Amino acid sequence: MSLGPPKAREMPPSRQFKLLKVLSPKNQSEKDIICELSWKMLDDPPEYEALSYTWGTTTQDQSIQVRMTPSPITSPLPPETNVIHVTKHLLAALLRLRQDTAQRIVWIDQLCINQNDLVEKNAQVQLMADIYQRAKRTVVWLGELDVLHVDIEAIINATERMNFRPVEREYSNLEDQRILKDLIGFRASPDTNHSGQRRRKILAELLNRPWFTRAWVFQEVVVAQRGIVLCGSLEMDMDIFINLLDGVCDLDFREVGEPTSIMHSSNGYKPMFAIREARFESRNGLSSTKKSRWLSTIWQAMGNLDATNPRDKVYAFLAFVDSTDEHRISPSYGKSVASVYTDAAVQSIYSVGSLDVLELAIKTAKVPEDLPSWVPDFSTPLPSLPFMTHNVGSTDFRASRDSQYAVSTPVSALSALTTYGHVLSTVASIHPRNFHNHRSSQTLQEWISLADVTAWVTSQLTSCSDGKPSDDRPSTMETRVLRTLLAEGAGRDDTPDNLEYSNPEAILEVYHNEPLLLSAQNTRNSKDKAVLNTDSLSAQTLKLQSSTYRWIQKIVKIMINKKFFISAGFNFGLAYEAVREGDLICILQGSKTLTILRRIRDAGDDHYRFVAQCYVDGCMRGEPYEERGWSKENAETFVLI
Repeated sequence: MSLGPPKAREMPPSRQFKLLKVLSPKNQSEKDIICELSWKMLDDPPEYEALSYTWGTTTQDQSIQVRMTPSPITSPLPPETNVIHVTKHLLAALLRLRQDTAQRIVWIDQLCINQNDLVEKNAQVQLMADIYQRAKRTVVWLGELDVLHVDIEAIINATERMNFRPVEREYSNLEDQRILKDLIGFRASPDTNHSGQRRRKILAELLNRPWFTRAWVFQEVVVAQRGIVLCGSLEMDMDIFINLLDGVCDLDFREVGEPTSIMHSSNGYKPMFAIREARFESRNGLSSTKKSRWLSTIWQAMGNLDATNPRDKVYAFLAFVDSTDEHRISPSYGKSVASVYTDAAVQSIYSVGSLDVLELAIKTAKVPEDLPSWVPDFSTPLPSLPFMTHNVGSTDFRASRDSQYAVSTPVSALSALTTYGHVLSTVASIHPRNFHNHRSSQTLQEWISLADVTAWVTSQLTSCSDGKPSDDRPSTMETRVLRTLLAEGAGRDDTPDNLEYSNPEAILEVYHNEPLLLSAQNTRNSKDKAVLNTDSLSAQTLKLQSSTYRWIQKIVKIMINKKFFISAGFNFGLAYEAVREGDLICILQGSKTLTILRRIRDAGDDHYRFVAQCYVDGCMRGEPYEERGWSKENAETFVLI
């Protein structure tokens, strides 16, 4: 049977929660799990642990015995013992958690929340961040591990000899790097390489465990005071374990490169890195406000984290919304997915006073029914990077000059989003090419084809009878096109210290020097170390340009699934592939980037469908406001539906 509500039960006070007491076995051969479940006050709880795990499957076909004690505040009924069915993955965790001579008190969502009671589930989900934060420690259960015992010992011994400090951004010193190289096989000895490669595969297999891609684990681990990782017989401090994985991933990337790195290609690499960064920031007081953290976390979740219930792609991250925020939503599993996602978008807009959430509102082929055009589908990854690539909401783009979104409609009355702004122009011409994922074997010159795009731009401008920009020298035109294709660094994510994007000619020079830079790189990596003739570049220039080239390789991903366009006013732009000729290019109050809108016929003159955010060269810092005399007072109204 499933764990149903006690008879004649009323919902306990909002700060009550259940704890599970796992009893010790009567003898060593005892395989049955026997527990006691009772209500406690969250503000004054006994010492307990919280389990972070995956259900593995929704099939609950394993039995345990649970003695349920109703809340003494709301029910006079006596305790009753039930046989409860749980998932196979949870049963394995309980067998590992059970101690031989002592009882263990834990919080486990599958047993401590009645999953069949929406009233209880809605109330308890609101408390989950507090539950994990107040636990003496969080226990991460990754499942059983069927590997050689000697490899497990090697992994544990390596961490004991290293100078890992919990939640440190700089994970290792030179001695730590030496130990890591020995551990994962990047040393000269063939025997070390063989065993090291085997250990590296073990760690990569761990990163591919479902736990790393479960939406709820992000909140559970980030807010935890401390934690341990259990994987079969392996037990390790959680922060040291995360730092170990990060260190191995870093060395794996440096030694073999990202395209062939088994660590970087694992499902859990990006979530693990995001968890580590979030724990570092929260523990060291470096995090941005919870308002911006929520949106950035949601973006990471869209591409890397999964949830059985699509509503949890929102609810699992409410811990990163300020609890005092009047616009903070509450879990309501009875609502439709579209309603939950709309509530989340409104929360973001009203709380922050900006339209940053529009960066995530790029639709794929399949979306929930009745989802407004301006509301993100939080259940699916974006088809491309947003124009604020490093941290959604954090960029030096200021298209609307730091204006705030004007809240004019109560949340409860919101059926469409009323925005205010100005029309910059319309989309006049769109380059026919869609920049899909490029192969790792392709060079930047082969993939971008700057000469071809520039030639197309020149032909479009030449064919216009209304004239063209006055400065159309080939070098200047090429610079403008490349700057647009790269979206000006997309908010300057990790810009090299030597690079100032106010001098985009430097980017163009590096682009044209790609053959020489690749030749130098191949020579450094070759065994014979042949001498490279670099008379045209000094050693210092080669070093600086190589750094800039690696940066371009990273931010060029902003082009994926986007198209280059020219506006009717001869502006160059980059937008998602959904853009069409005739679409409006607007600057909306509260938006850091520009917006593509499409008028909806027979829906009123001011009703539009949101298409996408976009980059427009020369307009990302509010330049049109000065040039055209724009202000809040002469703004137009745009109703997005």
